[in-house]
Amino acid sequence: MHLLHRLAARPQRYDALFALVVGVLVVGCSWPTQTEQPDRLRLDAAGFALLTLGALALVVRRRWAVLACVTTFAVVTVFIGVGYPYGPVFAYVMIAVYSLAAWRDPRWSVPVTAVLIVLYLWLSGWVEKEPDGLLFNLFTTTFWLATPLVTGIAVRMRRVSVEQSAIEERRRHAYEERLLMAQEVHDVVGHSLAVISMNAGAALHVLSRRPDTAPQVEESLRAIRQTSTAALDELRVTLSAFTGAVAAPDRPAAGLGLLPELVAATTSDRLTVRLTVHGPTRPLRHAVDLAGYRIAQEALTNVLRHAAARHAAVDLAYGPHGVALTVADDGRGGSPLPGGSGLDSMRERARALHGVLDAGPLPGGGFRVHAVLPYGDIVHQQPEPVATGVLSPVPGGVA
Repeated sequence: MHLLHRLAARPQRYDALFALVVGVLVVGCSWPTQTEQPDRLRLDAAGFALLTLGALALVVRRRWAVLACVTTFAVVTVFIGVGYPYGPVFAYVMIAVYSLAAWRDPRWSVPVTAVLIVLYLWLSGWVEKEPDGLLFNLFTTTFWLATPLVTGIAVRMRRVSVEQSAIEERRRHAYEERLLMAQEVHDVVGHSLAVISMNAGAALHVLSRRPDTAPQVEESLRAIRQTSTAALDELRVTLSAFTGAVAAPDRPAAGLGLLPELVAATTSDRLTVRLTVHGPTRPLRHAVDLAGYRIAQEALTNVLRHAAARHAAVDLAYGPHGVALTVADDGRGGSPLPGGSGLDSMRERARALHGVLDAGPLPGGGFRVHAVLPYGDIVHQQPEPVATGVLSPVPGGVA
């Protein structure tokens, strides 16, 4: 099998070896036919030379398929016309016709085969004076020339179909990767810009109202710098999977282990975010780990941009079959604004992992996003430590 694989990777060597094997078989099987056809000439040096020439023509059966067909047909015509016995010499033409049909467009293979059929009928009927009749010769000639033609066309169609399917599969994977990259960039940039905007607004507000409050302004500007730096690092990590660039080695991949940093970056004097983790942390598949982090990130982004909330709670629970994530706030609540894609993106992430996600306003005010992601196949690795905080009561009926 290893030898066949190496030969298939080099078509010229494969065709040469194939022609050698076919030539040996044709020559070896042609010898016994002499005793069964005493009225035909016995094989001599010229006969063996013709058989060798037919085998040599098969060496170029893929590179110059038409030349191989013409050469093998000429060999058969001369071989039979001179008076040598009928036999496996016809295999040369059948293999050449098959190769023509398998490696060339039917616009070439069908007309060439039709010309060969007409020529052989003319040669057998008017030159060789076959006594079997035109209809019988038409049937037999069409059979031994059309059969390899149809077989070769079928093989070619199958190969083209497989190649086209492979191309479509590669395109589909590339499209899915582009969608995934766009979603990752959207989540990273959307959340980071929301945090940056909030801190910049806080800094401007403090400067306009209280010019002497430099420490508060410095804190807001420091938060802006940290958030923008973290966003750039995370974008490098995200894009490195698609561009091949080397990501920052000191920046861990996004996952639930980074929830404390996410909560800290979102917390400000206008919004207090608390994190609670229930149950011992456990190793997760990368897809589950990343999806949970992105859902929390997108939910907090929506809180910053739309909720006008003062408090938000992030609740993470490791259950026996999956991880549950809840993000709730005490903002204005109400139905989601039309035209947004954040909730759809979160639902799609959960659905891709056979999980569920519910989102909607709370009865007493505020909004709640709740996702359950099944573990699936666990990757055996040491879990990253997750800081556990204490949830403060969130006004507005947040559960």
